[in-house]
Amino acid sequence: MTNNYPIIDLHEDLLFHMNNHDLFSGQWQTNPDMIRDNKLKLVVATAFPVPPNENFFDPVVNEMIEHEFDSYIDLVKKEKWSLIQTAKDVDRALEPDGSISLLLHIEGLNVIDDQSWDQLERWYTKGWRSLGIVWNLTNPLGGGANDSTHGLTQLGLDVIQWCLNKKMVVDLSHMNEQTFWDATKIVNRPLYVSHGNCRSLCDSPRNYSNNQLHVIAKTDGVIGIFFAKTYVTGREKPATIKDVVAHIQHARKIVGEDHIALGTDLGGIIHGFPDGLGSLNSLSALFAALIDEGWTEKMMEKLCYKNATRVLKAYL
Repeated sequence: MTNNYPIIDLHEDLLFHMNNHDLFSGQWQTNPDMIRDNKLKLVVATAFPVPPNENFFDPVVNEMIEHEFDSYIDLVKKEKWSLIQTAKDVDRALEPDGSISLLLHIEGLNVIDDQSWDQLERWYTKGWRSLGIVWNLTNPLGGGANDSTHGLTQLGLDVIQWCLNKKMVVDLSHMNEQTFWDATKIVNRPLYVSHGNCRSLCDSPRNYSNNQLHVIAKTDGVIGIFFAKTYVTGREKPATIKDVVAHIQHARKIVGEDHIALGTDLGGIIHGFPDGLGSLNSLSALFAALIDEGWTEKMMEKLCYKNATRVLKAYL
């Protein structure tokens, strides 16, 4: 199947993939040519540096984040793309002649204290517009998916409020349940999970319960389904495109077709993906599988860009 509409991908570790290609056995999951060839118009591109010895609390992490932002800006200039900084930028990206656009995202703000505001302002000035306060690890802002106890801290609340005041996207991905529920009390916009799957189908704290999906829909929010096999069927179990379709279908059953998007996580999937769904070039196969399940063109448009557009613009 060849789609005739634009695609928004709510989560790609684009730069990590380009800079660490040896980790992926020479296989490309995403790159600028694949983004262009597969009609992606907007990609939420993460700054996710891996510091020495994978110590994500090493102070060098913030220098690495800033360097990655500079590298993304250089990539945008080289490719003649654009940066998403406002809601109008989203509309421009989706125009037939609009340039491919990146929305800069931080996945886990691990090295931060109450003296970090100038640094955040500097990154904002560079064009940064999306934050997930935690990755899997608990940090000074709140509890990550690997921690079942810690919730949102006062500093985490302050940072989220700062983001909302700056018209930045607040991403609830990777939060543990306590931090998620704490965040829902202060995020006064549609709840946004850039990449997350259904816990009913794959029982992982990284995935989302039906109750969480319900509250996302209640706020007119969105969840992006992603392709990491570990969170589709589990790391030790095989997975296929049909298993990803099952997550999309379950989310549709629970929250309806207006609250599902794509957040592939391509570029950052090291521990395997479903057979037949290992790169952006596989998107057409996923779309064909959904059409086989009865998805209409109208539903596909919502999945591919309309739902994501509505929620991103509500923040920006």
